[in-house]
Amino acid sequence: MNTIMLTQVGDEPRVDSRQLAEQLGNKHKNSMALIERYLTKFEDFGLLAFQAEARPVGQHGGGDARFALLNEDQAFFLLSLSRNTDRVVELKANLIMAFREARYGSACQTLEARKKEASSNGRRLAHWRYDKPDVYAHVARLREQLKLPLDLEGGNQ
Repeated sequence: MNTIMLTQVGDEPRVDSRQLAEQLGNKHKNSMALIERYLTKFEDFGLLAFQAEARPVGQHGGGDARFALLNEDQAFFLLSLSRNTDRVVELKANLIMAFREARYGSACQTLEARKKEASSNGRRLAHWRYDKPDVYAHVARLREQLKLPLDLEGGNQ
C-alpha cells in the first residue's frame, strides 16, 4: 500500500479525500457521497475544507472536481464508515503513522530550533565574557573593596 501524503492547511495536517478513495479502491464520488451524507457528523470533528480542481475537458465531462481536505479525526471517521477489510485496516494503520509523523515531526523541528537557539545564545554569552577582560579586573577590585576585617580573636578593640 502507498504511503499517505499530508497537506498543511494553516498549522493543521490534512489528507485529500481523493487519496483516501484511491487507496481504499473506491471511486472518489462514493467517498464524497459519504462525506455529504454525514456532513454534520464530519463538521463535529472540525471545519470541513472543500476545494475544487479544474478537470480537463473530455475527462468526466470537464468542469470542477470537488474534494475535501480532511483533518485527522475526519479522516478516521470516513474510514470508520468502511468495512474493515485488510485493505482498510492497512490504510488506517498508514494514516495513523502519517498523522503521527506530522504531529511529532513538527514538535521535533521546534525542539531542534530551540536547541540551536540556546546553543547560539550560550556561545554569544561566552564570547561576551571572554571579550571583556576589563570585567574580570573590575570584579576583582570590587571583591577587594568588599573585604571586611574579621575579628578572629573574639575581642573588642
